[in-house]
Amino acid sequence: MLTDEVIYSRATCARHYANTTHVTLPNGLSVEYAIHGSGPEKLLLIMGLHFEKEAWLPVISTLLDDPNADANKYQLVSFDNRGVGGSDKPWELYSTTQMAMDALHLLDALKWPTAHIVGISMGGMIAQELAFMAPDRVQSLTLLVTAPGFRRGPLPRLHQLAGYWSSVKNMLPPTRESITDMLLFTLYPEPYLSQTTHDNQSVGTMLQKFHMDRLKFARNQISGAIGQATAILRHDMSAARLRRIQAAGFPILVVAATEDRLLHSDNSKYLYRHLKGPRTHKLVFEETGHAVHVQQRTQVAKALVEQIDRNPMTASSCA
Repeated sequence: MLTDEVIYSRATCARHYANTTHVTLPNGLSVEYAIHGSGPEKLLLIMGLHFEKEAWLPVISTLLDDPNADANKYQLVSFDNRGVGGSDKPWELYSTTQMAMDALHLLDALKWPTAHIVGISMGGMIAQELAFMAPDRVQSLTLLVTAPGFRRGPLPRLHQLAGYWSSVKNMLPPTRESITDMLLFTLYPEPYLSQTTHDNQSVGTMLQKFHMDRLKFARNQISGAIGQATAILRHDMSAARLRRIQAAGFPILVVAATEDRLLHSDNSKYLYRHLKGPRTHKLVFEETGHAVHVQQRTQVAKALVEQIDRNPMTASSCA
């Protein structure tokens, strides 16, 4: 059995990220990425605001390490968006369109004609732009706890305002401890944190150790923090553009979390409403926070497997 304690250990992270690669894209940006697995189904994982590629560990480990998983079926690539980790962090205003082009250049470098595109939070915004500008590169599209942009989605409610306030107050001044406290509050609901793991520690204690350990290796800079924040603020995906994404015909999955303290779940309702079609699906997790890929890792992995099976690359390559 693959337990949370195993997944969130330093050893598991080190094993999945033992080898990382840098590539310089045609636009001059240096990007750091890691390849996980060697199967025929290709997944490009696009992370959210200020998080590095290692934040995908729960999904990667669940798909590749679980004894019940068909690990030989998948090859996943996680990468650091511009502005974080081992990728370049230029001083400029970023946009989700620009970051989607980064992702497309990475697909070219990988020599992947198509891929299953998975984006969470800001990564979901980038995934929307990628699907709009290059629908022929998308095998399937999965949007986890994301939004069409602040001009299109619902106004933040008290739940989200509390998350924003926590983000601000714990960053003045930022320490590993204050940042970890902020992450636990904004990403996970309290009932989940109070649950007990297999080794009889609380989930909150386990995740506190995990985040504290990851922050030791953080390579973020103010240039990237500002750049990524501007990308989110400038993101704007209209209903008409979403309908064009849906018309491309690939499977789409929209995932929401009802206790999200960063992006109200009504954002996902908006996305689903305008992406709705015969191959569009939605999944709503109750009593779940923004880090849906952590709290519901097994169900998210299961949903990704189902999404892949709706339009497998192995079938299209043989057609």
